[in-house]
Amino acid sequence: MNLVKISKRTFAYVVLKVSATLGGGFVVGVELWQAAAVAAFVGIMEVAEEISRAYVLDGNVSDDDVNGIFGEFLTDEDPELGAK
Repeated sequence: MNLVKISKRTFAYVVLKVSATLGGGFVVGVELWQAAAVAAFVGIMEVAEEISRAYVLDGNVSDDDVNGIFGEFLTDEDPELGAK
C-alpha cells in the first residue's frame, strides 16, 4: 500500500474524528482548537497502532490489511455502515 493513499485515508479519518469531537468539547468548556488537536492526535495514533499491529503479525502491510483497518474504523464511527 502506497504511503500517499494511507496518508489521505488517515486525513479523512482524522476529519471524521475531529468533527465528532468538537461538539463534545464545546459542551464541557474545552477550547475549540484544543478539542480538535486532541481528536486529531488520537485519530493518527489509532491508525498508526492498527497499521503497526498488522505489520507485526506478518511483517507486511497489504492493501487488504489497510482496507480492513479503515473499514473497521468506519463501522466504529457509524455502525449502520457495517450492516450493509
